[in-house]
Amino acid sequence: MYTLYGNKVSGNSYKARLTCELLNIEYQWIEIDILTQENRQAGFLQINPLGQVPVLLITPDNLAANSEPTLILESNAIIRYLAEGSALIPNSAIDYARMWQWLLYEQGEVRPNIASVRFIRKFQNMIPSRLEEYQQKFDKSNDVLSYLNQQLEGKAYILGDNVSLADISLYAYTHNAEEGGLDLSPYQDLLNWFKRIESLPNFVRL
Repeated sequence: MYTLYGNKVSGNSYKARLTCELLNIEYQWIEIDILTQENRQAGFLQINPLGQVPVLLITPDNLAANSEPTLILESNAIIRYLAEGSALIPNSAIDYARMWQWLLYEQGEVRPNIASVRFIRKFQNMIPSRLEEYQQKFDKSNDVLSYLNQQLEGKAYILGDNVSLADISLYAYTHNAEEGGLDLSPYQDLLNWFKRIESLPNFVRL
């Protein structure tokens, strides 16, 4: 059995939940309240000493006989494991490498910027101590959105005609960028891409 420890407002947690739903994978969800720092309490730190969500717990039902429960950390590693053997993983070596290119871009550019401005604006109410950081990441976020919009021009999905884990990962923090004060209206290819993902069978919202 799969157990997902996550948070309902976390884009990283959402990636794992959305992947499970799209692939009809049964799982148990355990909510960890990061806004009250439940993820920093001793109980959760025994599960993940880094204090981060999501965490995927794989119990012996999903493993070989006599195996011990296994934990997988990091959202993109989790969705890669969950999607094994599915159409969300490209068959060709080139497209597989390009998928990982976008998964790494998401963690290196999308999450640190777009997720940060969303968190500062929506959950920290623009606290003065983070206003300078907010503006810097706001400007960078627009660069990221513009780049993604360019890359999606003439494409159904980020790799081409077929949806992949790269789309799931990139979608998690870009689709709600307006919660960080960003204007998505100039990015029509990005907006059309959102609609295609939201039309996938079994799609669930954050």
